[in-house]
Amino acid sequence: MAIGDTMELMKKDKNQDPIWQSAWTWARRQHEGASLDDATCAELAQWLAADPMHRKTFDEAARLWLLVSLVPPANDIPLPDSDRLADL
Repeated sequence: MAIGDTMELMKKDKNQDPIWQSAWTWARRQHEGASLDDATCAELAQWLAADPMHRKTFDEAARLWLLVSLVPPANDIPLPDSDRLADL
């Protein structure tokens, strides 16, 4: 997926799209660290198989989750030492 495609995904009003909301929830659950039990995996597989748009949207949500997880939170970025800045 190209960066332009990702930006287009981010521009869409995802809050109004129930398929996107479900896909995002599934992607988040899948990547939050806890493994999904067999019943939950079966539920996800059933949801994905119910409509081709579910799979497409889930794949988009999973890619976006991956991209977002690569960006460190602002509070994890070390601030420059003020003494060092004064020397510049």
